[in-house]
Amino acid sequence: MGLPSPEGRVIVQSWNIQAGGGTRMTAILASIARHAADTVVLAETTTTRLGELTAGLRSLGFASFHAPEPPARKRGILLASKRPFVPRDVSATRRVEPHRWVEAWFPKERFGLAGIYFPDTAKPIQALWPRVHEAARRRREEPFLLVGDLNSGHGAFDTEGAELSSEPWFTAMPYHGMTDLWRHKHRDVREYTWYSNHTGRRRGFRLDHAFGTASLRRRVRTIWYSHDERLAGTSDHSPLLLSLR
Repeated sequence: MGLPSPEGRVIVQSWNIQAGGGTRMTAILASIARHAADTVVLAETTTTRLGELTAGLRSLGFASFHAPEPPARKRGILLASKRPFVPRDVSATRRVEPHRWVEAWFPKERFGLAGIYFPDTAKPIQALWPRVHEAARRRREEPFLLVGDLNSGHGAFDTEGAELSSEPWFTAMPYHGMTDLWRHKHRDVREYTWYSNHTGRRRGFRLDHAFGTASLRRRVRTIWYSHDERLAGTSDHSPLLLSLR
């Protein structure tokens, strides 16, 4: 359980675990073990549950951690891996709330990884996107993976009939050197990772994403969503999983 994935593969699990995990912590850790993830990016971590989460990950063999502590009553993001990595500064030069963005370099596997947890309202989302575009441009010549709950998508393809104010920023990513890796593999497929019941109408959204530069994209073996966790109530989001050569 504590060893890296077979055949030299890296399996990344990116997941919004909903309000720190709470009483669902055992099920969250079971999901990570079941998918044999050796690198995880977990959003909506909380200071009250971070110690329990880190201890649980250590019991699964995770040894490298990067988790900027969120301010009081805020939720943050954690990067953990069974593989050694070097934390590095955010690739955007303009200020980013540190609890929303973790970044690292994996020296043996030779790729960079950024995990981002976006706000959930329109103006803060739009304010963060230019930083993401800048990071993409700065890293476009290296193997670079960006994952997380981006609270964004393409209205026509990633929602059940909703408009997303973030769509122009989301769809501009290829112009900054990064590809929507799930859409690249699955083309016209529709899958949703979170559901809204606003005004009594249930609608699906694909809000959890992975983007990669050209050199990273060529290393992607498979990418998929696991909806069992959301359907079971382990979190209100489905985790995204990615296997890299």
